Amino acid sequence: MKEKMTYSEAIEQVMLHNGYFAPLKLLYKEVWKYKDFAEVKGKTPINTIQERVQRDERFTKIGLGIYALTDKINLLAQQAVPTTEKEKVQTKHGEMQGMLLEIGNSRKEVQETYTNDKKFVFQNKTLGSLATLQSVPPFTYDKIIKESVNYADVIWFNERYFPSKIFEVENSTDFRDAFVKFMELQDFLIEFICVSPLERKNKFDREIEKNAFRPIKERVKFYSYEQIENDYNASLIKLYI
Repeated sequence: MKEKMTYSEAIEQVMLHNGYFAPLKLLYKEVWKYKDFAEVKGKTPINTIQERVQRDERFTKIGLGIYALTDKINLLAQQAVPTTEKEKVQTKHGEMQGMLLEIGNSRKEVQETYTNDKKFVFQNKTLGSLATLQSVPPFTYDKIIKESVNYADVIWFNERYFPSKIFEVENSTDFRDAFVKFMELQDFLIEFICVSPLERKNKFDREIEKNAFRPIKERVKFYSYEQIENDYNASLIKLYI
């Protein structure tokens, strides 16, 4: 038997078990671990969850559809200031992944989000806690998932738990590893996206022209860091207008 809890109490439990914060999409599905759905009287529990995190002082917005326990904000992961070039690259990589996870979590057509880099920190939020999935659903052969899909930077899943978009953040590599991952999934209706600094677009264009990648040539898109940042910031602005 589940202990009788209010919505706010159940939300609090989800956040306590997710590093003191949670995306709304995670709350929508995890709240029922602590609150008995059979006792819900209203027809719009999702709206009730939204209302609680927005109005209850126990919760504070800390991102795009992300809420934290107000009295635990000081316990969130701290993002270290990068000092070496390698650390700067890793930090930028994590920032892009964090933005992509938050954007995905905020979109109705995206059911779940996943990342392989769970320990990276974006604005004091670990990527593993930003993602709504901790493992990839078994949508295809186990070998492909274990050897390829599991290592994707960010994946958005649709309501049937199939990948709809796969993002690979490429700061300095030659894009080939990303293309090989995409090739493994060419039989699925997935949008393949490489995210990289704008000045690397010419390198991307040269590599995708190689014969080995001909089957996916027309399906792989290039997004610059600036495009992702603009999309993220525009999504934030929409919340306040």
